[in-house]
This record gives sequence, structure tokens and C-alpha cells, in this order.
Amino acid sequence: MKRFGITAILIDDYPDITLILQEIEKRYNSHSIFISGSAVEYGDFTPLEAQNFIHLLSRELIKKNFNVVNGFGLGVGSAVINGALDAVYSEPKKYSENQLILKPFPQFPSGGKELRELWEEYRQNMISRAGVSIILFGNKDDNGNIINAGGVKREFEIALEHGLIPIPISYTSYMAKEIFDMISAEFLRYNLTEELFKDLTELTLDKSDLPKSVKQIVSIAQKIAK
Repeated sequence: MKRFGITAILIDDYPDITLILQEIEKRYNSHSIFISGSAVEYGDFTPLEAQNFIHLLSRELIKKNFNVVNGFGLGVGSAVINGALDAVYSEPKKYSENQLILKPFPQFPSGGKELRELWEEYRQNMISRAGVSIILFGNKDDNGNIINAGGVKREFEIALEHGLIPIPISYTSYMAKEIFDMISAEFLRYNLTEELFKDLTELTLDKSDLPKSVKQIVSIAQKIAK
């Protein structure tokens, strides 16, 4: 069997099969990154800087052979798509459009289900396909006031339920910063090791060298996927 790349695993108890399959699924999903975020403003970033940053991040994830999962969040989704496709079209023989998994949110009730119920189903479906969640920005307009986006927080909660490892980018502020602060209080509860949490705290934004900042984030994802 080894000649064909098949490794036999001996088990003592039947329930061990479930544990083995769960570990296989976890390792497979670790190569898929769910990018969570929304924005009507970008804090310390100008809109152009923010779009370039997201574009670069998505492109580099594809180039490192990750899959990118996204729900087309306002102010974030377009740059995720453009960045991923930029990588694919630059080397179509090396990268594939299948590396980009899009699940745009429904915009009106259908099938006898209210919009919030449909959104929850879409979030569950999207997030279950990934092993890592990168959280960016996370704000919305509430009658003229900019507030942290509850939908991004819900995606974080679902990600934890599915065993994803969260990577909140605190310097993008808003819900990403709120989640980072929450994790900081007791990071072991949030699927993070001490090493990964240390890496998170050392993420820095260099506007004069955005690829450098992006590389730091991608390096964490690569460490998780090993």
C-alpha cells in the first residue's frame, strides 16, 4: 500500500475512527482562510490604503496555495476578490479560481425564511469550510453613526464553534480590535497556542511597506497550516 501513497492506521477502538476523520478534516480545512470583515470607514487607513492592503493579503494567500473564503462583506469583499483573481490570472497554470470560494449574502427573504435566518445559514456554511479566520475592520453605518459590526462578531463566534483559529488584525480597529482585546484576556480559550498569540501581538502596520505587514499575517496562517 505504501507504494501507492497509502498509509494504514491501526486503531484499538471504533470511536477512534471519528477522531481520526476529525483530525483529517481539521488539517484539510487549515489551508482555507475565511476573511471576515466589513467597513464603511477604515480608521487609520485611507480607503485606498485599506483596499490595497486587503488586495495584497488576498493575493498572497492564494500565492501561498491557500483557499480564500469570503461572504463579500461591504467595503472588504471586492478587494478580497480582486486580490485573489489577480494572483490567479497572473499565473493561471499555477493557481486556480477554485481557490476563491464566494458566498454572497442574500438580500431579501426567500423560501419562507427571514433574512437573518438566511444570513445565519450562509455564515455557518461558509465558515465550516475553513480552518482559519482573519478578521479585518468590522464596522457599519447605523443611522449615520459608525458602530462595530455585530455580523463580524457573530462570524467570530461561529468560527470558534467550528474550531477555527482566529487572527484578528487589531490595527484595523473596530470589531477586529474588540475581538483581539477579548482574546487577549484568555487566549487559550480561543483555539490559540501561546506561540500563535505572541505572533498576533507582534503584528505591526507599516504603511510605507504594506507587503511587509501582509507577510506577517500570511506567516501565521502558514504556521497553522503545517
